[in-house]
Amino acid sequence: MADSSASGRTDRLDELLAATHAWAIQRRAALQNRLDSSKRILQGRSGSERLAQASVQAASELVVDEITDFLVSP
Repeated sequence: MADSSASGRTDRLDELLAATHAWAIQRRAALQNRLDSSKRILQGRSGSERLAQASVQAASELVVDEITDFLVSP
C-alpha cells in the first residue's frame, strides 16, 4: 500500500513539475512579447522626440535669422 501511494504521489509531483514548466514557458513567451512591444513603443517615441526637437531647433534658427535680418537691414 505504501508503494502505491508513494508511486501515486510521485506521479502527481511529476505532473505538477511538467505543468509548472509548461506554464513557465508560456509566461516567459508572453512577457518577452510585452518587452518587445514596449521596446518598439519606446523606439517610436524617441524617433518622434527627435523629430520634434529638430523642428524646434529649425524654428529657433529661423527666428534668430529673421531678427538678425531685421536689425541689420537699413
